[in-house]
Amino acid sequence: MDTREILAAVKAEVSRLNKVVALLEGGAATTTSPTPAASSTAPKKKPHKWTAAEKQAMSIKQKALWAAKKKQKKG
Repeated sequence: MDTREILAAVKAEVSRLNKVVALLEGGAATTTSPTPAASSTAPKKKPHKWTAAEKQAMSIKQKALWAAKKKQKKG
């Protein structure tokens, strides 16, 4: 990564943090807040549909988590 790339990444992070500070202080970040007219005409995003493979992977992951918690509780 060269100096220009690092500088661009740092500037992007500073910009993001400034927006967070503005939101926490009660103001609104001007670049991210849509106007009421724009938000009503924006197309709605479809919800994510889980595939069978994704469901299976999450099932395995969750069962492993539960087993680890149960083992920790016993031991």
